Amino acid sequence: MSYLKPLATKVVTKHINIWDPMQLIEMGAPPDEYEEEVEKVVNTILENEDEIQLAESIVESFKYTFGRELDFNKTLIIAKNIWKELYE
Repeated sequence: MSYLKPLATKVVTKHINIWDPMQLIEMGAPPDEYEEEVEKVVNTILENEDEIQLAESIVESFKYTFGRELDFNKTLIIAKNIWKELYE
């Protein structure tokens, strides 16, 4: 995992920030606003067997931090983009 972590962090951060699911960056928050959620997702990347599990990890991470459940279908699109960039 250690060799994959820097790349995974970069890829997950890019996709989460572009998506900006809580609209925090849009409201002026710094680019590292989702750093905690990104770290949680990155730590589960190798445990995930596919994009669906990755999407579930993202939903869980944001629900834990913000107390709000993300739309699973939108999250799955982001998870597929992350998965594709990391594994294909």
